[in-house]
Parts: sequence; structure tokens; C-alpha cells
Amino acid sequence: MRRQEDLNFGWGFRPAYEPGWETTGLPAEGVETVDLPHTNHPLPFHHFNETDYQFVSSYERTLRLPETDRGNRLFLRFGGVMTACMVYLNGDLVGEHEGGFTPFSFEVTDRFRFGEENRLFVKVDSREIKDIPPFGNVVDYLCYGGIYREVALLVRPQQFIQQLFVKTMEAPSLLDTEMLFDLRALLADKNEMDAEWTIEVRTGDTVVFTQDGEGKVSGEFSFQTVISDIRRWDLDHPNLYEAVLSLRREGETLDRYSVKFGFRTARFTTEGFILNNRKIKLFGLNRHQSWPHVGFAMPRRVQERDAEILKFELGCNIVRTSHYMQSDHFIRRCDEIGLLVFEEIPGWQYIGNEHFKELTYRNLTDMITTHFNHPAIILWGVRINESPDDDEFYQKTNDIAHALDDSRQTGGVRNFKGSHLLEDVYTYNDFSHTGDNPGLVRPITVTKVKAPYLVTENNGHIFPTKSIDHEGKRLEQALRHLRVMDDNFQHEDACGAIAWCMNDYNTHIEFGSGDRICYHGVMDMFRIPKYAAAVYASQQRKTPVLVVASNMAMGDYSGSRIPPTVIFTNCDYVKVYRNGLYIDTFYGDWETYPAVPNPPVIVDDYYGTQIRDNERWRPGVAAQIKKTLVAFQRYGMKLPLKDKLRALWLTGTKQFSFRDAEMLYGKYIGDWGKEGSTYVYEGYIDDVLVKTVTKGPARKATLVAAVDDPVLVPRATYEATRIVVSLRDEFGNVLPYAHDVVEAEVSPELAPLGPTSFPLVGGSAGFYVRTVSPGKGWVTLRSEGHPELKIEIEIQ
Repeated sequence: MRRQEDLNFGWGFRPAYEPGWETTGLPAEGVETVDLPHTNHPLPFHHFNETDYQFVSSYERTLRLPETDRGNRLFLRFGGVMTACMVYLNGDLVGEHEGGFTPFSFEVTDRFRFGEENRLFVKVDSREIKDIPPFGNVVDYLCYGGIYREVALLVRPQQFIQQLFVKTMEAPSLLDTEMLFDLRALLADKNEMDAEWTIEVRTGDTVVFTQDGEGKVSGEFSFQTVISDIRRWDLDHPNLYEAVLSLRREGETLDRYSVKFGFRTARFTTEGFILNNRKIKLFGLNRHQSWPHVGFAMPRRVQERDAEILKFELGCNIVRTSHYMQSDHFIRRCDEIGLLVFEEIPGWQYIGNEHFKELTYRNLTDMITTHFNHPAIILWGVRINESPDDDEFYQKTNDIAHALDDSRQTGGVRNFKGSHLLEDVYTYNDFSHTGDNPGLVRPITVTKVKAPYLVTENNGHIFPTKSIDHEGKRLEQALRHLRVMDDNFQHEDACGAIAWCMNDYNTHIEFGSGDRICYHGVMDMFRIPKYAAAVYASQQRKTPVLVVASNMAMGDYSGSRIPPTVIFTNCDYVKVYRNGLYIDTFYGDWETYPAVPNPPVIVDDYYGTQIRDNERWRPGVAAQIKKTLVAFQRYGMKLPLKDKLRALWLTGTKQFSFRDAEMLYGKYIGDWGKEGSTYVYEGYIDDVLVKTVTKGPARKATLVAAVDDPVLVPRATYEATRIVVSLRDEFGNVLPYAHDVVEAEVSPELAPLGPTSFPLVGGSAGFYVRTVSPGKGWVTLRSEGHPELKIEIEIQ
């Protein structure tokens, strides 16, 4: 029977290569023992030279199978090697591969020595090789070197099922609980043979369909039927099923193969995106699969965590895998949690020579055949991101995609209007919003013809924002994302918008902020949120969100004038208190943001009834005074005309003076000469208090830390998790100007993935650790002036 021998531990690695090593083995000196996934050269957080990892390196290890496995067929499978490699077994070349984002395998049956040691050697060329996608011109992201995904030895019987492809379609009855099930199997043995077969569809331990048959099979096996009593896969209920095909001959099982899939339909139309006959507005973020220090080389759990962040922390319903095929672990987790995926081929703006194009056809084929069964994937990207029109090239990529998978549509991301539309969906990067204009252009002005339309990038480089930027800039980044999102929901003829991007990322010298980082994310490189993250998080209703985008410290603002407070929330309303005194109840700003599910709450009045209740003016005049002061808080001295006229009327009647205005602002807002005010914001959903945020002068700073996964279970390879460290005030708010240095001590059961000494950035920092051995591991965090923290992590 089929099985898989994982080959991820105990590799010998040397950051060099010399001819002959593939036959004689690596020299003893300078060899490091490493585990996969592996990056060939760990990088600093920023300010490095990206050529540091662009070299040829060598990996080797031994493998062994017993004599009892003789008679099986053996395949070496690599999940991802950057950029090109040559694979040797026992000194013989078994295969070469170009391209770092797609998996590949080589049969090694005839070269394997059963019952003895076999030596596997991999020469890895991690240079940016011209005309291997995405290379050939400048690229706005790094492609880190090494064997950065897992490797396995696949043990298969002589006659085996190579692949299973499952499609689901609407049944003639159009019942939600009934769908057409289409299974196609590719068999490794092309010779015709008599066989018995069983097809089974199950969910968990429940079998929903089974059928037996017998006859002649060869090369390809197809089966189609209607299955009833099913539950569809959708965003809120990502129901997954397992299809199992068994082949037998004369009562003996030849092979048994299973795949996970979901019953669902998905279609982009000129009226919007339709999932299971229900219109859904798509909104989400682009994702780069990179992390600080280790680049692409992260194991299963960290890959899964990104999907969970996008779905549960950011509230997205779609992610675009910019700009390449991404980890099986990430895509599988999207299936499990109900996060839609637009997956595309490698590339960035450049179309190379014929060799480049042939590799692109192979990349597309490998991407579709590898990820065919994932219900989360709703669109194949068949065009090099932001490349010019090339009708012959892109007609062929579309033909390949439709031939391999006629159940999904194709898209091709461009950054110019009126492009030749060979794909099914016009996918476009709309960077038109600059802060004081519409968020998005009308779809028809881009497509020039009536076509399904999806915005695939916006914001990003138009307004790069760091976690250490001034509060006003961090807020403006968030508001720009919000304006685009509001336009997205207003455009009924658009399927949705996917913003640039989830997290900051390392880049080449030609891009970024001069330190090799593109600060385009709504999160930083460690997935720590900026204010813009709250724009997305606040659009869902499952988890209460109440992010007050202000420190409420007047010294942060010009003229000590605290502007109106923007609160990103999914609460129905927010009650505001100042120094224990109720000010008012505030609701979403539907007038400014009429289309988003949950607009922000704008608190532009911290006076409440205090001027009327506490000061000498009669109620009518007090109301006009408050309006004038509120306008000053929003606009400063550049008051709109109506507010200027009101101020002139107040001062002209000698009921109110500039000195009065100074006194009232200082008394109720500015706290001049005082210790400062404490503000409490209470968020209510269905008239139930669900979340409270307190802002006030910080008198205490506490170092806190949280780990994503306190229990790690290594499987095919090691596992890893993130620890987030932050300095917070007594109300639980991050202190954004903190840059304290943190020292980490890691127990022997764990190992750091990056420096063990690091500063807080914007008040927070991330730190990754990986598993080494089973047991109770721990990480101790120390920072001068603070009690040490101990994080415990169990490795099972």
C-alpha cells in the first residue's frame, strides 16, 4: 500500500558547491546539520544586501528502505526549492527543476538500493536566474534561497492512482442538498487491466455515498453521479468531504487514494460574485508568504496561522496569493475555515523569452493539478502580474487552465485600462485613491466592455505606513483603506476588492523604504496589526471589535488640538465617558461611509452637556458655543463658512470671547495644568455591553507577552510559533513610542528563528521559535526595568 516517508530532518548543508560533491559527498568541514523547511541564509530584519542569499549551495542526507519494499515504485517529492536544483541519488542525476514556487517529483525506483544506505544530494542554485519566473527584470519581493518546503519519499505500488480530481456542479433539481459529483482519476499504469473499484464519499465517519463496479481500466478513470443529502461548502460552514477510490484485482487491493473536497459552486458575473447561488461582496488582502529572518521557510502551523489571521482577526473573505503558488498548508487551512482564494502563477511585470513562457505553462499546470480539489480556490491567475498584453501567450495560458479545470474561471491581473480580455474575469490593480478622491474608479472605465470585474490591489505603495509613524499617518492609512472599501460595496457591478496587502515584506533595493522593507501592510512583518487592520476586522460580526485610533494625548497634536476620535468597530453604538462623566452615545458614520457593513464611529464632541450644565451661558447660547468648539477641534482655525459666521456672531454679541474659548477648551478637552483625563469607550451590540476600551495618562508600563500556540505537535517536520511582546499601560493599551530592548532565553527543547535580542517597534515585537525535541519548553523574556516573563510551550 502507498505511504510517505518524510525526509525533513538531519540534512547536511553547506553554503557552497563544487563539482564532484554529488558523487563523493560533502567535505567534513563547514557542513551544518539542518532541518527542512530551510533558508540558505538567515537575514537581518532590514538593512541587508539581498544578494547575500543568492548563491549555489549543497544539501545531502541518507535514506533507507527495507528489502520488503522492493517491488514498489519510489518517487522523491519536493514541495519547493528556490530557484533551480539538480537532484542526485547515489551519484546519479535523477532530475532537474527550474522555478521556486511549484512542487515537483522524480521517480528513483531503478536507482534505489533496498536494505542499505542511499545518498541523496541536491545542488540548489538560489540566484535570480534570468527567464526563470519571476526573474528577468526587477521584482518587488524577495525570493529567498534554499529547500524551503518539505521533502518526502513516496512509496507506491506498481499499479497506483496518480491523482484524483473532484468537481461539483449544480444538479438538475437545483436543490441545495443535492449536487453533481464528478470524479476523474489518473492512473500511473497506462496498460489496460481488469479491476474492481469502489468509490466512497464520506464526511468524518459518515458515508454519504458508495458504489462498486468492475471492468477494464487504463490511464484515466471517470465517474459521475448525483449525491443527495450533502451540506455545501461556504464561508460560514466550510463543510469538507473525502472522496476515496479503491482499486482491486482478484480480491487484492491494488491502491487506495483519497482527497478532501467541498460541494460548492462559484461564479464571477457582471452583477457580482455568486457562491452557491448567493451574491457575496468580496473583500480581502494580498499575502506574501514571507517572514522576518527565515524568508519563505516556515512549517505547517505558521502557514496555517496566516489563514486564520486573515479570516478571524482581519475578517476577510478572500485572499490573493501574490504573486505565486503558495503553501499546501495555507491553502488547506483556507478550505477548513472558509476563506476564498485567488491563486496565481509566479511573475511580476516581466514576460521573458520562450523558455520563460514554457516554464510559465508548466507553473500553471503544476499549480492547477496540485491544488485542483481545494474548494477555497475560486479563480486561477493565468497572467504575469501587471505585465503587458501578449495575446498569443495569454491565449495559451487560458486554454491550459480551461482544459485542466473547466469548473473555475480565469483572471489575469493588470495595472492598465482597456487591456485585451482573454480571461473570464477582468482583474485590475486600482491605485487611483490618493486620499481626497473616490476610492475606486468605475469598472466600465477600466474594462471598456461589460465583463466580470475584480479589483486585485489598492492602497499599498500609494501610502506606505510604518508602525512607528505618527498617529495621524497610521490613521490616514486606515481611512484610505476604508474609503476604498466603501466604494467597493457601492459598486454593484464589481465582484469585490482585494487590497495591498496583509503584511509588510522584505524587498529589493529598488523598492521599499531604503531598508529593504515595503511598509505596505495593514500589519507589520510579524503580523502585528496597524490601525488599518481594524478597518477589515470591524466588518465581521462574530468577534466584537473596538479599536480607538488615538492615544488621546494632546501633546501628540499640533496646537495641542486633539482631532475627532475615529473608532473602528462592529458595535451598534459606543458610549463615551470622560473622568467618569457620561458624555454621549455615538453611532456609525453612515453619512460618510454609507456602504460598508460597519462604518467607524466618530467621536467629535467631548463636551456633552457640560457647558450647558456648568457654565454661565443660557442653553441656546451654550449650544452654539459647543458647536463652535467642536468645529475648532475638527478644523482648527480653518473653519468652514457656517462655523466662522457662528463664531463671529458669538463674539459680536459680546457673549463669548477668544479667552472664553481657550478657557473652555483647556477645561474640558486640553486639561491644561492637570494630570490629564481618562476616557472610557463602551461598545454595545444588541444593547449588550461587549467591549470596553480605556484611554488615559499612562502611569505604569508593563511588559506582556502572548504565544500563538502553547502546544506544538511536530508531524512531518518541526513546528514553530510566534510570541508577541509588547509594552502596555495600566489600561492594556500598547505604548507606541516604546523601543525597549528585549532579551530572550530559549530552552533546549526549542530554538529561536531569529536574533534573541530585539527592540520593540511601535511598542511591540514578534519572536518566532521552533521545536527541537519533545517536552516542556520555555522562553524567558527580559527587558531592563521590567519583571521577566516566562512563556511555556509544550512539544508533543
